[in-house]
Amino acid sequence: MYNPGRGHCETMNWILRYIKGSINVALVFEKDTTGKKECTEYVDSDYVGDLDKCQSRMEYIFTLAQASMSWHSTLQSIVILSTMTAEYIAMIEAMKEAILL
Repeated sequence: MYNPGRGHCETMNWILRYIKGSINVALVFEKDTTGKKECTEYVDSDYVGDLDKCQSRMEYIFTLAQASMSWHSTLQSIVILSTMTAEYIAMIEAMKEAILL
């Protein structure tokens, strides 16, 4: 919020247009009818997604019987030098959560 520039204002306008266009979009959770009780993990990261801090964002989500049971999305604590390193660190953080689960 300190000293916003033209790029920040354009991004804010894009976000508001996105929200306006996705008012009727929602997540729908349905009962699992397959009978499978398997845990699935999804992990992703981007390379320097936050241009202000030059940090990568990582996300992971764990599902059990197609229902979300644990998720996390945050900036990585260090500046990453490659996409492979960003993915590797995201996977390590997700595996820490898997061990706890």
